[in-house]
Amino acid sequence: MSIRLTGMQIETYLRVNVVSGLAGAGKSSVALTLGRQPFALATSVSDALRTVLTEVADAVPVGRGEACAIDVFVEAPTAVGPLEIASSLVETGDSPERLANGHAVRLGDLITVLDAERFWADLRSEAPAPVPEEHDVNFSDTHDDPDRTVGDILIEQVEWASIVVINKTDLVHARDAADIRDFVRLLNPASHVVFAEHGRGSAEGWPVPRRDMFAWLQCSPGWVRQLNGDALLSRSPQGLICVVYRDVRPFHPLRLAEFFRDRAEESGEILRSRGLFRLATRPSTVGSWSSAGPTITFEPTGMQSHDPDSPLGQEIAFFGRDLNARLLSANLDACLLTDAEFLAGPMFWNTLADPFPAWALESAA
Repeated sequence: MSIRLTGMQIETYLRVNVVSGLAGAGKSSVALTLGRQPFALATSVSDALRTVLTEVADAVPVGRGEACAIDVFVEAPTAVGPLEIASSLVETGDSPERLANGHAVRLGDLITVLDAERFWADLRSEAPAPVPEEHDVNFSDTHDDPDRTVGDILIEQVEWASIVVINKTDLVHARDAADIRDFVRLLNPASHVVFAEHGRGSAEGWPVPRRDMFAWLQCSPGWVRQLNGDALLSRSPQGLICVVYRDVRPFHPLRLAEFFRDRAEESGEILRSRGLFRLATRPSTVGSWSSAGPTITFEPTGMQSHDPDSPLGQEIAFFGRDLNARLLSANLDACLLTDAEFLAGPMFWNTLADPFPAWALESAA
C-alpha cells in the first residue's frame, strides 16, 4: 500500500481518499497526477494508515484561529476492498473518527482506476482473487474466500466508488472507452466518471466529496437503485441493459440449478446480477444473489422471512449485453414453484431436491 499526502481545500479535518484498482490499472499514475510521489508502507495497512494520519495531524498547528486542510490519499492493495480501508478509520455515523491527538478524520472519495484495455477480460475472469501478502486482522475475511475471483474484486471496486477513472484510453478505440463508461454508469450511476491516459486528465472537474460519503455510497450501486426504481440509466446505445426480475414465489432449487447449467446464456450475456431471492427449501431465510462475469454466489442474509423489510420473493437486477428481457424472465419463471407446489406449503417444500451448498446461518445472524 502507498500513501500520498497533499494540501488542498480549507477544512477542519483530515479527509481519507482511497485509490483502488486491479494490478496494472494505473493506480500509481493517478496518484502521481493528484499529487507527489507516493511512498510504500511495510507494516499492516490499518496500523500504518493510522500512524501516518497521526504524524500528519501532529504537523498541523491547532488553535491558530484558522482551519487547516489536508487530504490523505491511500493507494489500496488489490486484495483489500476500498471500504475495508475506509471503515478501519472512518465512522459510518454522523460523528467523525478522531485520532489520539483530537483531529477528526472523515471519508473522502473512493477512487477506482480501471484498465480500459483489460476491463472486459478482467470482468469475465474466473482467476482467483489475489491474497494480501500480510493478513491484517483489522480487516474482514472477505479476501480469504477461496471462491472470490478477479471479476468479483473489479465489480466491488466499481460499485463502491465515488470517482471512476477509466485509464489507458489511448490503447482502445473511443467507442470501446464509451462502452466501459456506459457499463460503469449502469453499475454505479452516482459515480463521477473520467477518462485518462497514463493517469493524466484524471483529476479534471471532480466534485467536492460529500460529508456523508459512506451512507451515500450504500445507496449508490446500480442494482440498489434499479430495485428501488430510481435508476438513471437502464440501457446504453451499444446494447448494455439492465433487466429487473421480480416474483413472489420462491425458486425450486433443482430447477434453478438446471437454469444455470443449461439456459443461463440463452437470453444474452449476463455480466453482473445482484439482488435478494428465496429458495423453497430454505423458506425462513432471505438469500443474497450475486454474480460477476461467469461466477455466481448464493449466501444467506441476516434477514428472516418475517422481517418487515424482507422482500416477498425474488428481487434481482441483471446487467448484461443484448439481454432478451422476455426470454430471461420466462426462463426464471420456469424455475419457480408451480401454483400447486406453492399452495402445498413449507412442509412439502422441504421434500424438494436442493443441490446447492448448505448455508452457515449462524454467520448471517
